[in-house]
Amino acid sequence: MSNRLSSIFALVAVISVHAAAIGLALWTPAPKTQDLVLPTLQGILIPAPPAEAVQVPSAKELPPPEPPPPEPEKPKPKPKPKPKEPPKPKPPIQPPPSEKAISLPEETVEEASAAPPPQVAVPAQKDNDTLGAPVTPPQKDANPMNTPAPAYPNLSRRLKEQGTVILDVLILADGTVGEIHIKQSSGYKRLDETAVKAVKRWRYTPARRGSQPIDHWHEQPVEFSLH
Repeated sequence: MSNRLSSIFALVAVISVHAAAIGLALWTPAPKTQDLVLPTLQGILIPAPPAEAVQVPSAKELPPPEPPPPEPEKPKPKPKPKPKEPPKPKPPIQPPPSEKAISLPEETVEEASAAPPPQVAVPAQKDNDTLGAPVTPPQKDANPMNTPAPAYPNLSRRLKEQGTVILDVLILADGTVGEIHIKQSSGYKRLDETAVKAVKRWRYTPARRGSQPIDHWHEQPVEFSLH
């Protein structure tokens, strides 16, 4: 019985506590709400200046325009090779003027052509006898004193050098020897030189055209023999 009463009292206590909490909540005043005040902006409108009064910035103030980028250089076309010109023909080679040729001025040539032809000298009777006359070749002088044989070189004898030298001799009109050329060698220089020295002292009967003595080239052999 006592347990039942204690349970009733506990239930009544719980109910009373809840009721007190509800009552307290109902009687408590609600918190005041604060009104939000938005800020206001105040200003003055200024009219825009007329178009004429607007100052245009000077050119000095403007930055200089950037130069355009340089264009890339175009490759130069290679020149076309020129066609080779055909070689010019060489002028004909003119023979050099002879020593006897004399160049005359034009006036002198005209005067010479206008002058009468010179008179041809008529050869005398003596000259006519020699013109076209046969030539008698020169001969060795018959006197052996005038044509001594060349001395045989001692060294050539020991070496047994021998042979024949053929000389071209210019015999002058007075019978003396003018020039000597070795036409054919003996094969030994020592013998050739000995022959030239000997013949240079010789005297000849000169060549003649008709009865007139003349200069004449004569072929003179000189033999060197050990037999």
